[in-house]
Amino acid sequence: MRKFFWILLLVLVLFSPKAMAVVGEKTTVRVGISNNSFSTYEYMNASFVPNGNISIIDMTTGEKFDASPYSNIDARIANGVFYINLDGKNILKEAKGPIVLSGDGKIGIKNLKRKGTPAYYNGIIELKQIKENKFNIINVLSMQDYLKGVVPNEMPVSFGLNALKAQAIAARDYANRENAAYKNYDVCDSTACQVYYGANSETSISNKAVDETLGIYALYDNDIILTLYSSTASGITESYINTYGNGTVNKPYLVSVQDNKDLKELRSEKDLEEYFKEKVPSFDMNSPKYRWEKKFDRFELEEILAKTLLEQSKAGAVFPKYTGEKEFYGLEDIKVLKRGDSYKALEIEIKSLSGNYIVSKELPIRRLFKQNGSFLPSANFIVEKETDKKIEDEIKEEIKKEEKEDNAIFKMKETKNEGVIEEEDHKKVYRTKFGKLLPTTFTIYGAGFGHGVGMSQYGAGYLSSYGVSFQNILKHYYKGIYLGTIPKNVSYNEINMNYVQEFYFKKKEDSSKNALNPSKSPLKNELKELLKEDKNHCYLIIENPDKVSNLAFFINDFYFNPEVSGFNKKYIKTEITNFLTDGKNKIIFKPLDEKDKKKTVKFYLIFGADENEWTRKRG
Repeated sequence: MRKFFWILLLVLVLFSPKAMAVVGEKTTVRVGISNNSFSTYEYMNASFVPNGNISIIDMTTGEKFDASPYSNIDARIANGVFYINLDGKNILKEAKGPIVLSGDGKIGIKNLKRKGTPAYYNGIIELKQIKENKFNIINVLSMQDYLKGVVPNEMPVSFGLNALKAQAIAARDYANRENAAYKNYDVCDSTACQVYYGANSETSISNKAVDETLGIYALYDNDIILTLYSSTASGITESYINTYGNGTVNKPYLVSVQDNKDLKELRSEKDLEEYFKEKVPSFDMNSPKYRWEKKFDRFELEEILAKTLLEQSKAGAVFPKYTGEKEFYGLEDIKVLKRGDSYKALEIEIKSLSGNYIVSKELPIRRLFKQNGSFLPSANFIVEKETDKKIEDEIKEEIKKEEKEDNAIFKMKETKNEGVIEEEDHKKVYRTKFGKLLPTTFTIYGAGFGHGVGMSQYGAGYLSSYGVSFQNILKHYYKGIYLGTIPKNVSYNEINMNYVQEFYFKKKEDSSKNALNPSKSPLKNELKELLKEDKNHCYLIIENPDKVSNLAFFINDFYFNPEVSGFNKKYIKTEITNFLTDGKNKIIFKPLDEKDKKKTVKFYLIFGADENEWTRKRG
């Protein structure tokens, strides 16, 4: 039965307009599967092994072959057609595709590993041609199964159930937003989207987090939000407008959030020096990347910048552009010209004897300082420079000799650039014309890991350890949001198909037996505010602009109060908490009568501990 369900579902998903463009909740997800290094999503050949019974289908012709568990399925493409072998025997020649693998169990991709283990996937595997000799591997599966392959790979399961629930909702929102970047699939499986490692990466506690947030989204003005998140904020999250909004595009729920209310405004670079060097208490402070430092020898850094300035110039982040035609040398200083709300560097100046360059935007700045294959964990940093005492003494001695002798130790010539002295061997430049010594080392003291916008995952883990609910974790990081279901439109339909919303609900969240004592935290006052709510409420919202007078609906298969359902109001809000069970719940709306053929009714749910919360949000 499951096999035929998936085949039917596939037909509906694959050959309808792209799922991302459909208004309303997305129940299935199309995931592009990359290779072991996550460097490409294009394949010329691939091999598969199912752990259950499986069907191999050419969706163009409908030709179908059945295979038993642990069969070997080899696929390749050449000259625009697929060739499929089953256990060494050719079963499909010159198939146009797409080719679909659909079965009762999981489907493995041979030689593909995730976290060192063979990669297996729930749902369907689709092979879709993209070029004459290339195809995509696409995993089509339910939203819930997709999230179960995401949550334990985006967040350590040791962070606790409430943190994982917050992550599950954030990931659900992210996957449900429209993404025009990909043609054949909705999301990729790497850090470029959300990390998805398939069925073998699932854990019991992360699966519980996904199951117990079924149907729940973070919303703002009845729309899913852009749930940006990163590993570690610096103690203060950054606003969207500064990082991704180019200073003009704002998202009101992605504003800067400061954990430590006692932290005063940092007005100077001296204040920032103390802040970035000290482990100031915040919800992020358990992260190994909460505070960090990177040290560069100047000559090493000059070689790095010669490459990265060129790369970021091509990306349009450097002014004036660095072309690489002129050698980069004589690094004098790195100055932060502009900072964000979290004191993140948004614009810096690279000053050198070979020229000065301004670099803008958070990610290009981080990518400038690439050391041992890794760039800066974040753009929250200060730079300290120093001169080696031994080299300083040597240079001073050389200057004294030059003053006494007409013949200088270093052969130098004057340039047109502000009278600066260049040395013929640029790699040995230690000073300028006026005897000013160039730094020998640059040390970057930083804080945080990632872009720092939205939810801090380590912050969520900290809050969870003290018993803060997943609702309040999300509301701390995404300001002005509420939790609820995606609005669903009810109309007349000839096939009399019901409109259903399934969701998980608990009237009172379980207190963690292992929760730490908030009074022991240096942020006890901040935690006290986030630990206030302990009872959940659920409100059914019905928007009825056309004044439909006869609307039938059921809550958990029980016909709801006729006095409420038989109405002609434009808007109704009613608490339905007492009609719900602890666990999975379902609301069914019957389609409108034929007499209301041209009318629609919208319904959705709002979850909150405060009875007036929804009223405040709308106001």
